Amino acid sequence: MIRSNLRHFDVSEFRHPELVDDTAAVFLDDVRELYGAALIVTSDARTLEENDAAAGSSPTSLHLLGRAFDLRWIDDPEALWRFVDAVYVTAGDRAVELELVNGPSDRHIHVGLYPNGGHKSRLLIRAD
Repeated sequence: MIRSNLRHFDVSEFRHPELVDDTAAVFLDDVRELYGAALIVTSDARTLEENDAAAGSSPTSLHLLGRAFDLRWIDDPEALWRFVDAVYVTAGDRAVELELVNGPSDRHIHVGLYPNGGHKSRLLIRAD
C-alpha cells in the first residue's frame, strides 16, 4: 500500500494503490525525479486474475508483489536513454528488472524492484 507522499505521482494514477508496495512506489518516484519528465503508468500491481489475463505475464511477476510498473513508451531516443540512466542511478545496489518492449502491437517500458536478496538486476529488450 502506498503510504509515502510521492512528489511526482498522485495515488489516483495507480489502478491498485492499495496493492502497490510503498518502497517500489518511492523508487519509481525517485526515478521520475532524476529523469526529469512525466511518466505515465499503464499498469501497476495486479491481482492473480489480472496477471493471468495479461498477455505474456509470468506467474512470478513482480506485478503480483506490487513491485512492478508498466509505463508508456518513450519515443525520443535521448529521453529514453535518460530514463534508463535514471533507473540505473536510482537503483544503486538494489536489484531491478528493466524491460523495453518496442513492437508493432506492444510498446511499453516495464520496471520492477526486486525484494531484497536473491536477485541480480537484469535488462530485457523485446523488439518484434
